Amino acid sequence: MSRANISMESFSDAQKREFKRLTSAPKLSTPTIVMTVALSITYLFSYIVCGWLGLVPLWVGTLLNAIVGYVSFSVIHDSIHRAISTNTKLNDRVGQIGLDWVLPYVDLRMFRWAHILHHRFASGEKDPDRMFNGAWWTLPFRWMAIDACYFVHALNTEDKVCKPYFRACLRRLALVVAVVAVATYFGYGFEVFMLWFVPSRLILLMLGFSFFWLPHVPHDTPQEENYTRATTVRKGFEWFMNPVLQYQNYHLIHHLFPMTPFYNNERVFKLLEPELRRHDLAIQHDFAIRPTIYPGKA
Repeated sequence: MSRANISMESFSDAQKREFKRLTSAPKLSTPTIVMTVALSITYLFSYIVCGWLGLVPLWVGTLLNAIVGYVSFSVIHDSIHRAISTNTKLNDRVGQIGLDWVLPYVDLRMFRWAHILHHRFASGEKDPDRMFNGAWWTLPFRWMAIDACYFVHALNTEDKVCKPYFRACLRRLALVVAVVAVATYFGYGFEVFMLWFVPSRLILLMLGFSFFWLPHVPHDTPQEENYTRATTVRKGFEWFMNPVLQYQNYHLIHHLFPMTPFYNNERVFKLLEPELRRHDLAIQHDFAIRPTIYPGKA
């Protein structure tokens, strides 16, 4: 079931059925589709109303695109793990739509390749997300360059699996550069900067902190050594943390059962908590950065 050997021998048949339901991809995830629609409408609004027509200040569009783009990251992330739909083509189409609004030069397959490596080697030497941890003053710059860091990792790796995906990204990048050049030629360069480039960096900055870095603090336990200690759970202020962190305050659940739709993470944790307490747990309480380590109760 997972490399943490989570046992369900003591679970009733009803609990096992509930666990399977919560950790399986639905035929179609309504919340994620709603987020995709909201993301698309927001970006269209800002491009047309703020950028083209100039009816609303550009800074409003910047904030709108950054906030909605951040909140809608689960569209891309769940698609990577095929947690949006059991229809693989539909699942990937929705995820690519999410990427196209925020990082149009990124092919979903490329992102999936890099992210799955993180799941295999979290906090270990082979984890590509190690690039997003370092001296405190470098962290914001690392986070704002997540896409560039992944490109560099793909360029330097000997893994041939990613090569066609990398070439697909280069083709997309060429098209994006051409579109930006045309928009700039016609006098919309500043609008592109304010409505797309700046929001994309703000989105990556927020995601770098809340999603790539925070759930693995203090980054000193490779997943291969201790699966449940390498990734944290955050307890407290769930009414606030659940929406703000997109249920990744239960990031351990995501690493244990990555096909779980993001909005089910809390319910899966509550279902499994008695069994999880048998293992070492790293729990971040309330707004704490560093977790408290609770040894397993075998």
